[in-house]
Amino acid sequence: MSETVNASSASSTPPSDESPTEAASPYAEEEISLLDLLVVLAQNRRFIISCIVAFTLLGLTYAVTSPEQYTSSAQMVREVEGGAGAASGGISALRGLGINLGGGATGLTAETYPRILTSREVTLSVVRDTFYFADVDQEMRFVDYHARETGGVLSALKKYTIGLPGQILSALKSESRQRPVETLDGDQQVYPTEAEEEAMEIIGNMVNSSVDVESGIMTVSVTDYDPVRAAEIADSFLQHLTERVRTIRTQKARDNLAFINERFEEAKDELEAAEQRLAAFSDRNRDIQSARLRTERDRLQRQVQFASNLYSEFQTQRTQAQIELQRSQPVITILEAPTPPINRSAPQRTLVVLLSIFLGGLVGIGGAFVRTFFAGQSDEEEQEKMQQVKAAFRDPFGRNVSPENAS
Repeated sequence: MSETVNASSASSTPPSDESPTEAASPYAEEEISLLDLLVVLAQNRRFIISCIVAFTLLGLTYAVTSPEQYTSSAQMVREVEGGAGAASGGISALRGLGINLGGGATGLTAETYPRILTSREVTLSVVRDTFYFADVDQEMRFVDYHARETGGVLSALKKYTIGLPGQILSALKSESRQRPVETLDGDQQVYPTEAEEEAMEIIGNMVNSSVDVESGIMTVSVTDYDPVRAAEIADSFLQHLTERVRTIRTQKARDNLAFINERFEEAKDELEAAEQRLAAFSDRNRDIQSARLRTERDRLQRQVQFASNLYSEFQTQRTQAQIELQRSQPVITILEAPTPPINRSAPQRTLVVLLSIFLGGLVGIGGAFVRTFFAGQSDEEEQEKMQQVKAAFRDPFGRNVSPENAS
């Protein structure tokens, strides 16, 4: 009877391959994976340390050998559109005299100023300015400094032997592009040369600007190897920016004033001619008795009156145009003038070294796992695939190399 019970008990309990310890440790696989990671790092510690040291040396070399750069900044604010305060009283008085000043000018938005700052007109004017260059110990134009000959005797010999045809063509193109061209507003504009275009590209990478839309404050910064020259270039950008904005803002007013001046002179000449005709008629006919002479006198008087009214109208419009031209003059206030910086802006040597250490650690750890992965391939199929990959790299021109020969 007891044998039957034992047999039934044994048959009701299924055999188990798991030990009690394994059943009680559900995280055993994760613990083993973490240990495997630590083992990989421990086995490849020399490789990881070598990568960190190599990248640190590279970063340190870059930080030490990189030239120091300095950034000079300036802040400016554009005018607030639409006059207010005391100016409104004078404008109202002029309107009372019949001078219509019109509505407030829309002007340029704050987002437009950075584009004007880096425009071709402003940049070309800056590269033609003169600055002091310490390495050559003289003042010269920015474009001339970057276009100066470098490279010594061999470079000059190559330039005037093999490169002589190219130099002739460049000189011809330069002369043709320097030809002055009359613009629509009557000004003389000169096309930039190839050297000036290269200098414009260089100086364009040196300047940076940003605008706070809410306050309208614009920040202009220039980065250069010389702190004094950085401040001078920033000041040059501000000056030419102001001139360019003035040209844009006053273009319509100047054209209008020029047109009214022409009409004003014509009306003045016409009034003088009408007055002269009336005076001559009066001198010839002192005692007017006939109706024909009275009619002629009235006609001449009407011509004088019409010319006088036209002259007065153009005189009023001329005054109005002059006031409008003055009102359209941009007012740019320099809140913070550019000054030579004391501290360098680049390179940030400490940050470069720390990033190099971090990058070296990442490369070392990644390389350690890659080395372990390729070294731990024990499966025959995986080994065969690896041999095919090795054979492909050893035979880049497509020759038939078997995996056995590659090994």
